[in-house]
Amino acid sequence: MDFMFVVLTSLLSFVLGYLRYKYSYWELRGVPQLKTPFLFGHFLQLQSVHLSELLQETYDAFKGTAKLAGIYVYLRPMAVVLDLDLVKSVLIKDFGQFVDRRSFHGDVLTANLFNLQGEEWRALRTKLSPTFTSGKMKYTFGTVTTVAQQLGETFEELVGAQETILELHDLMARYTTDVIGRCAFGTECNSLRDPQAEFRAVGRRLFKNSNKSIRWRVFKMTYLSSLAQLGLPVRIFHPQITDFFVRIVGETVELREREQIRRNDFMDLLLDLKKQENGKGLTVEQLAAQVFVFFVAGFETSSSNLSYALFELAKNQAVQEQLRQEIGEVLARHGELTYEAMLEMPYLDQTITETLRMYPALGSLTRLASEDYEIPSSDAHGEPIIIEKGTTVHIPVLAIHYDPKVYPEPLEFRPERFSPAACQQRHPTAFLGFGDGPRNCIGLRFGRMQVKVGLITLLRRFRFSLPPGCPHKLKVTKKNIILLPGEGVRLQVARVESRLM
Repeated sequence: MDFMFVVLTSLLSFVLGYLRYKYSYWELRGVPQLKTPFLFGHFLQLQSVHLSELLQETYDAFKGTAKLAGIYVYLRPMAVVLDLDLVKSVLIKDFGQFVDRRSFHGDVLTANLFNLQGEEWRALRTKLSPTFTSGKMKYTFGTVTTVAQQLGETFEELVGAQETILELHDLMARYTTDVIGRCAFGTECNSLRDPQAEFRAVGRRLFKNSNKSIRWRVFKMTYLSSLAQLGLPVRIFHPQITDFFVRIVGETVELREREQIRRNDFMDLLLDLKKQENGKGLTVEQLAAQVFVFFVAGFETSSSNLSYALFELAKNQAVQEQLRQEIGEVLARHGELTYEAMLEMPYLDQTITETLRMYPALGSLTRLASEDYEIPSSDAHGEPIIIEKGTTVHIPVLAIHYDPKVYPEPLEFRPERFSPAACQQRHPTAFLGFGDGPRNCIGLRFGRMQVKVGLITLLRRFRFSLPPGCPHKLKVTKKNIILLPGEGVRLQVARVESRLM
């Protein structure tokens, strides 16, 4: 008995000592860190708070006193950037040392542009970039406006002659799903006409608030996905999601190759990549991975941006009226909505950017140090700080966007913050709604275009306001990495007295 007691006591002492040492990683390197719970680090907090809230706590605790702070997920140390100059270095200036995100594996859909690393990412980014140029956006503009017309007609039917309350987040998702379906597949998804259409059902499933804890998702993506590289069966996505995208892409590829169909869209570019010689072409599974990430990024982030924008416009009637006036004046000059007319609406552009400031799709950006990286200590006489190779670096987007020293009165919705003169007065990486640097959002032009067209279509016909008793702050779900409205966006919608052109 005494022997077992000694063994157990020694084992416990060893474990506690080991944990104490592991959770002193940042302190031993002169980097401040949040008080760390034993065993799981800050991981347990992710059950009750969103990752962005944990990063906000870290940012608030050490901003102004250090360039970098530390947190832990299980035993893994992670760095949180607190200084905008260091943000610029990580994303742009020294991008070569922070090329990768922490990748996850275990499914054919993970071989997409967002998830790939190193040379695989560089090669694919170079190949895909031509489809998102301004010229290609102008080419697809007519497709987007066609779907937007259907959006307007759907609203006409739902609103009728009387003011009514609508849940907008799902409506916006049906609109962006139909846009992506047409532009990526050349397919009529019909989500606006049929809320249960297959594409929309898949989208709902991807972002459904399941009962699974976010802690399990983080654990799976952080640890278990690495086992897939060893050949063990680890799935990131539900098999039905994977099967759907592989099937849809396979059918589209077969049809276009058989009938020699060209639509000059995203799928055509992928088909060109598939046909490359010397064994460098993409397989159907690789094509499906790119279509998957285009679909996910294109429909959900844009539909949330549209919903959040309409919510803030409903709260701020003067801003809504100013934007409606700009839309009316530009359309009166052009006679119809054209690509060039859309570009002549600076206040619309500022409104979308201010919405992304307050509601970025991602609460943080992550990068992986590909080698040891040295930054000067905040203390002029201190030792340099080393971010060791393999360390995950978090850039707290939401915390930066709500920093009152960067954006005074950050809770106020003010599109004027993004006038050219105001932007010149701020740090170049103060806005991170689309990321920044070589690994920024490749589809940002497309995303902004479909949001703009959606807002123009709705604001020229309808006025939005808050229903009686509606809270002035939206709840964001804690179940997804993407910042989504947790309970939808319900607004009062009425026809405008005199419809704009």
